[in-house]
Amino acid sequence: MKSVLALLTAVKATQPSFEEWAKEYGFNGDNNGDDDSLRANYEITVSKIAELEGGCTYRVNQFSGMSWDEFASTMLTFRGGVASSDLPMLGGIEATADVGDVDWDVTPVKDQGSCGSCWAFGTIAGIEAKHKQATSETVSLSEQQLVDCDHSCDGQGTECDTNCNCGCSGGQADWAYGNYLKSQAIYTEASYPYKASGGACQSGTDSGIRLSGFTAVSPMSDSALAAALNDGAVVVAIGANFEFQSYGSGILSNPTTSCSLNHQVMATGYGPNYWKIKNSWGSAWGEGGFIRFERATGGCGPFGLFTYIGVVPTLSASAVEV
Repeated sequence: MKSVLALLTAVKATQPSFEEWAKEYGFNGDNNGDDDSLRANYEITVSKIAELEGGCTYRVNQFSGMSWDEFASTMLTFRGGVASSDLPMLGGIEATADVGDVDWDVTPVKDQGSCGSCWAFGTIAGIEAKHKQATSETVSLSEQQLVDCDHSCDGQGTECDTNCNCGCSGGQADWAYGNYLKSQAIYTEASYPYKASGGACQSGTDSGIRLSGFTAVSPMSDSALAAALNDGAVVVAIGANFEFQSYGSGILSNPTTSCSLNHQVMATGYGPNYWKIKNSWGSAWGEGGFIRFERATGGCGPFGLFTYIGVVPTLSASAVEV
């Protein structure tokens, strides 16, 4: 018992004090209201991190002063509905380069802030990655355009219910690819900047990039995702938990294989024993904004990765179709 307590104490000591953390992330009682609640949540987070065993490094971050319920309701808003598209689907593909490494050079990590817009960031990340793969050019496109303007539905819902894209309240990438963004002008980030809140739909500077829809990796499996990643980055959905939220660096081992989904991200590569994922929580989180976790094949896959389809936007001919 003493050795366990000593280990927990040592791990907790590696995390900054509440005062150090609050200073680093700009939290204080003057601009955040309930400093006692913030402190209590932070101490709970530090204690929970000390108990984690994931084969990687965990650390506090900008979310560590939130309760799990606050964090989940704000940041984890993938809606997990039914895919909607008339485009061909990639199914039952066997990987041809399972051994080795695939690591696509994608556009820089962005930060969704305190807005449940992970779906918009996943959507745009996929487009930016596909364009970069086709042209070698780095573009920064507008997530705010989707937050304000895209209310695509799955064919069953109505505007802003759980079956539709709805700004900071959630959505999913394939609804945007198969509906709103089909032949729609996609604006540049500079002309339509992100503000982490919803607003009235506006116009911006046309990037010149057009989509004709998307293809889907379905059914998802370890081999099917690896095969798709051999050709380029893939927008996926996961079920992020406290381990994922507090990830620091290294390969997270023994991830949950639950089938519940709550977060839209993008797979950018793999190694013999891990997947590499681009997140939308800023470059200070994880490994410069990325996470690597073990390639588990049980259940619904690591963090539920195989529960749902992977999606890849298709650029129209005017945007160098690939």
